[in-house]
Amino acid sequence: MAAENPAKRLRDEASCPICSDYFTNPVTLDCGHNFCHSCITQTWEGRDTNFPCPQCRKTSKKRNLRTNKTLANVTEIAKKLCLSSVRQKEENLCEEHEEKLKLFCEEDQRPICVICRESQDHRSHTVTPIQEAVQE
Repeated sequence: MAAENPAKRLRDEASCPICSDYFTNPVTLDCGHNFCHSCITQTWEGRDTNFPCPQCRKTSKKRNLRTNKTLANVTEIAKKLCLSSVRQKEENLCEEHEEKLKLFCEEDQRPICVICRESQDHRSHTVTPIQEAVQE
């Protein structure tokens, strides 16, 4: 089995199982599962007792929602990382230096930026302009 993409895993962990979007005002139930405050409130609408967890079905007699500030912070970080990653791919930027990928390393068979070219990892490698590599 291939290793799961860490960015996808982070996105999944920072997402509400009800709406499948990033958490908004995340709350934790007594069982330990997390949901957006509005999602769980809507799910429980019209109930006065026996509030079930949508994931594990464990019920609570009271509507006990604890704000999860740590998860809210992690969710904000996940959103920023995801946006940064999308921007890098759209703009064809080096993940390490956020510079344009203008060169192609023959040995590693991947595009690199000018800063990578000067690093120990690529200094002795054969490097060509990316446009020439595309033509070949």
